[in-house]
Amino acid sequence: MSLETPRLYVALLVVLGISAAFAWFHGATTEAATANWSSRITPLVWRPDAEIRPLNLSYEVSWSQWLRAGSLQIAFDPKPGAQGGLVEARARARSLGPVRVFWPYESSTRAEISRRTLQPSRFEHVKTESGERQTYRATYRNGSMSVESVLRSGDGRDVERETRTHEFGQIRDVLSTLLFLQQIDLSQRRTVTLLVQPLDRLYLVSFRVAGQESRRVFEKTWKTIKLAVEIRRVSDDLELASYTKMRSATLWLSDDHRIPVEIQADLQVGFVSMRLRRLG
Repeated sequence: MSLETPRLYVALLVVLGISAAFAWFHGATTEAATANWSSRITPLVWRPDAEIRPLNLSYEVSWSQWLRAGSLQIAFDPKPGAQGGLVEARARARSLGPVRVFWPYESSTRAEISRRTLQPSRFEHVKTESGERQTYRATYRNGSMSVESVLRSGDGRDVERETRTHEFGQIRDVLSTLLFLQQIDLSQRRTVTLLVQPLDRLYLVSFRVAGQESRRVFEKTWKTIKLAVEIRRVSDDLELASYTKMRSATLWLSDDHRIPVEIQADLQVGFVSMRLRRLG
């Protein structure tokens, strides 16, 4: 067994927070990093009408533009408390239909995020894929992130454990990344760059404002902000690496509350999209 993150919705995992199969992380070409790449990370500047609201989002995932492949539910629940309180964020994903026949997959994700800084304090991701169960638990404190991964075989006999520690104070999980994009003032900048930890590896993800457009998603037409997405992998020696398994990715946020209404990713294995089915 391998502790590598598996295949399909890799771009979606980095951009929006759903794990998957069909494209492996080690398809990257390493390039020398600039000494100050961390200076590209965007600080939090709240938009004037920023508000963290309770949200329940349901998405439908399709592959190659026609085959329904899975579903994803995301919830944000702000809680009062010390130092401004926190946001409890949760996500559940599963494969569906014909895809589930050859790729039975389910996952659950939860995170605790500071309402004041939008930085995560805890993150947990549990997935079951073809009988194997893998768990990631991350903690963030004192300017570093530590994540333990455990891979257990279907019969429960074989167990692999690995712990990684990253000495950066600006690491975000995928759910706090979504919250950051909802609250930041995009009128003052054309590109947002974040250091994202989908599971146990680091990625430098840039969201470039590509304009505004009307986007029809199922039965509703949304006014949206279009973001072009670029992903760079951060290697163990802190160099940046190109991510060759993804040709391009685009994210559309609603113009009012910055809710992700659609994402498209052109991968080497095919075209993957995720569209908002229900908002509650």
